[in-house]
Amino acid sequence: MMKNFSKIFIISGLVFASLLVSGLFHPLLAYVMQSTNYKIQADDSLTATGGEWSSANYVFKDTMGEVSTGLSDSTSYKLKAGYQEMLESYLSVSIPDDVSLAPPIPGITGGTASANVVWRVIADNSAGFDMDIKASTAPAMKLPPDGTSYFDDYSTTPSYAWSVASDNAKFGFTVEPATAEDTVLAFLDNNSDTCGTGSTNNTDTCWSGFNGTTNISAIHRTTRTGVSGENETVKFQAQSNGKFMAEGDYKATVTVLVASN
Repeated sequence: MMKNFSKIFIISGLVFASLLVSGLFHPLLAYVMQSTNYKIQADDSLTATGGEWSSANYVFKDTMGEVSTGLSDSTSYKLKAGYQEMLESYLSVSIPDDVSLAPPIPGITGGTASANVVWRVIADNSAGFDMDIKASTAPAMKLPPDGTSYFDDYSTTPSYAWSVASDNAKFGFTVEPATAEDTVLAFLDNNSDTCGTGSTNNTDTCWSGFNGTTNISAIHRTTRTGVSGENETVKFQAQSNGKFMAEGDYKATVTVLVASN
């Protein structure tokens, strides 16, 4: 699970925004069978013949007289050799550096500030991985300690173009992954003005807000990454359009969860 922190500084009538980011990877192992009570990563049962059986709910492999040659590894690889040797799924997620939203926003007349945050994901699971994002509060961007002054969350239904009405302040994000195929449908567009359709992921399109503390699906990758991984980018944006904002240090805490499929 990754925790990311964003700040907006309002000093002498100017808003300076920065996004502070930290995190941890969340490893999951592949498994061959599961229920609400257990997960079996791999199975091995001695029978008279051995073989493979399957149904709509499971795949079962067993063998008799299995020999495993064991583990071999180096700085470049890890090999578990032997017939039906135990399989594992590797998942690694980078911890992004702190970034600043820019440029400064005039505190009375308003303006727009944004920043990209990149998570580099390495996954060898042939089914890929999912990445969800959520805020810790509603709305996400508040002025502590009481949070009575805040930026409203942008619409939870992604809109093609970013737009904030007069006398409003909004905070939201869009997803700009390594490949359009990694993007969930809600953040795809059809090269015109509609989100949730097509197969294109254009820059600075399909903006969304946070839905309270509910997870929002951002990335759905269905294949493994290369050995160097893939950069999955989330662009955060804040805008005040002529709305008077109380001076102070506005903060938002955002959590990103990456898990093997």
